[in-house]
Amino acid sequence: MSTSDGAYLRLNENGDVLDITGYADRWSVRPGELITFHISTNRAEYRAEVVELLGGMTDPRSTELPVREVGAECDGTHPGEIQRTDTGSYAELPLPAQWLAENTFNVQLRFLPTVPQAGRQQVLFHSGDHDTGRHLVELAIDPEGRLGLTLADTSGQVRLISGTELHSDCWYFVNLTYDGAAGRARLYVAQTTGWRAGNVRDTVEAPAALDFSDSLLSGTYIAGAPTLIDGALYLDRHFNGKIEDPRCHGRALDPSEVEIAHRGGSVQPTALVADYDFATDFSTNRLHDRSGNHHHGTLHQAPQRGVTGSRWDGRHTDFRTAPDHYAAAHFHEDDLEDSGWLPSLTWTVPTDTPPGAYALRLRAGDEVDYIPFFVRRPAGSRAKVLFLVPTLTYQAYANERLFESGLQEDFMVHDMTLAPQDEFIVRHDEVGRSLYDTHTDGSGVAYSSRLRPVLNLRPHYHNWLSGHVRHLAADLFILGWLRSLGEEYDFDVALDEDLHREGPALLARYNTLVTGSHPEYWTRDMMDSLTTYLADGGRLMYLGGNGFYWVTSVFEDRPHLIEVRRGNSGTRCWDSPPGELVHSASGDHGGLWRFNGYVPQQVVGVGMAAQGWGKAAGYRRLDDSHDESVAFIFEGIAPDEVIGDFGYVLGGAAGDEVDRFGLDLGTPAHALRLATSTRLDDRYQITQEELLMTAPRQGGTENERVRSDLTYFEIDGGGAVFSVGSICWAGSLAYHGFDNNVARITGNVLARFAQDR
Repeated sequence: MSTSDGAYLRLNENGDVLDITGYADRWSVRPGELITFHISTNRAEYRAEVVELLGGMTDPRSTELPVREVGAECDGTHPGEIQRTDTGSYAELPLPAQWLAENTFNVQLRFLPTVPQAGRQQVLFHSGDHDTGRHLVELAIDPEGRLGLTLADTSGQVRLISGTELHSDCWYFVNLTYDGAAGRARLYVAQTTGWRAGNVRDTVEAPAALDFSDSLLSGTYIAGAPTLIDGALYLDRHFNGKIEDPRCHGRALDPSEVEIAHRGGSVQPTALVADYDFATDFSTNRLHDRSGNHHHGTLHQAPQRGVTGSRWDGRHTDFRTAPDHYAAAHFHEDDLEDSGWLPSLTWTVPTDTPPGAYALRLRAGDEVDYIPFFVRRPAGSRAKVLFLVPTLTYQAYANERLFESGLQEDFMVHDMTLAPQDEFIVRHDEVGRSLYDTHTDGSGVAYSSRLRPVLNLRPHYHNWLSGHVRHLAADLFILGWLRSLGEEYDFDVALDEDLHREGPALLARYNTLVTGSHPEYWTRDMMDSLTTYLADGGRLMYLGGNGFYWVTSVFEDRPHLIEVRRGNSGTRCWDSPPGELVHSASGDHGGLWRFNGYVPQQVVGVGMAAQGWGKAAGYRRLDDSHDESVAFIFEGIAPDEVIGDFGYVLGGAAGDEVDRFGLDLGTPAHALRLATSTRLDDRYQITQEELLMTAPRQGGTENERVRSDLTYFEIDGGGAVFSVGSICWAGSLAYHGFDNNVARITGNVLARFAQDR
């Protein structure tokens, strides 16, 4: 349960099953560096210990984990506190504190409401003294969807209500004027797009003898209004929709000037205080003031940029080619870039800390939570093997609530069971949404941040979709396997974010790169780095499925924030609106890598083919597996031996999301298709991008493309790629203490790939 003031209402009154949670300021840290933890609990105290995560959970009925207590300086008992989260995006405008003091002013903007009848007030513009409440200028949509203006001073207030019925997804122009000399307030609103555009307009006037001459305003905002809670400032009454061209004058515009502005013309800039332009700085949180007065604004909680504005006519689909057509931002009441919690604990990682997965383990009463992070080797040191942690995938799925749709249940062999973390996510909108969810106004979530509690990124989290583990909890099986091999295979870890930032130089230090179980989200810089690494003799072990799938961007000035635009193809939960496929963070065209220059089959031999959550399968060897060049892979494996017909996730190595070999999609002609999954059932269905037309018989029992393939190929210069094409491979790798044929094959490949070039 969330509240408008952003407070966390915890256990007891809400029936929550979690009593403590938190997040770290970073997911990647080296020895000698500081990591900061932000923790919230309603308990008087809690206990914290840094632990190393040695492997994953093998029992779906238990949350017990193999860990090693590190003995950190921050270990111990600490006082608890409830932390607040200020959700909802808005813009802060640093207008002069006395800009209303001449007792005459004008404000105008364009807006497109997405939920005009929200049942609550939504503020478009607010300027006031929030410390004393002496003066106020506010434009807001009332609960019934009518636009209103409120002006107030110490003697009282004037309120004007427009008779125009606001419609969702229509653009409106609004102008408010206060003329102290004439003693009148005026509100003008007109629809600017839609079939009735130009006919719908309304002007409301009233006498107003208000005095702003001694005003000293403490804040001006769009898309929200301030409120004080326990002495701290928060924003509430957020607007859902788009806003364009906020403009403030220190004089009253006459009706003819207002009409000119309504039609897109320019008026005399006399007494222009600020003129805000959303058509620049698309990748930043900066709101440019083009008036020349340098009152540049700041966007908070990441409203979406690079969205179509009132001028968009369909002739342009890239904000870089026609920025004036994208001179808007889309604000949402549930946007969240940074939870903004106060620091609770810090830890400087000792110089002798080995690389791997770690967590701050939190205990409050009987409840336990883990805040995960990863320790890298010291800069400049070298290892043979690099495990690349798919943290952009973790971030894309952060706090997803797909289970609310119920659409996946028909494809699941097991009964859907929600973990305590899932139940908490449903009750607490303050933790934000994933890139698989939609905002409360129905638009797709395109940005995701790691500066918040990510409840499903927990090593002891049981995933509702797989019936056991997925993502981090599954990748701990791979890390546990690497650790089980001993010092012979010295390994390091790095995160997607690290590869994006450091580029090919990061990969060049390692003989082989090992992926996680679901490396789905990759940036262009990452893809470029991988192809350079392979061309230079690097070796890749792709130990997952549905990899290299979605074009992803990282905001360079805010590396904690990523962007994905779903486009109009691929296995997706929402469509990108017309004209909004280009990433504001990078300028990359959104959607699948398959349609944007990097076809997975061309890079790693296999690509996404199907998904489902029926029983997973094993693999049967194919003729290519008997080629002399791959004898090393199958050393110790019988010719007719089924590979991976067991596992901790869905009971087999081939399942969940699976990839296929495909010469038709660019798998190298010399690549060897070593093995293919035994038949998957009809809970597994072909992906949407594999079909040109709707057709029957697309399940695993009837469509031969619904399969997972083991693939191997070499690259001139010494490079090589081994791909397994299944998310479930990791669950079979760990089976029976890593003593099985999946682990044997994986180990055989690692032994060859880890050798010096």
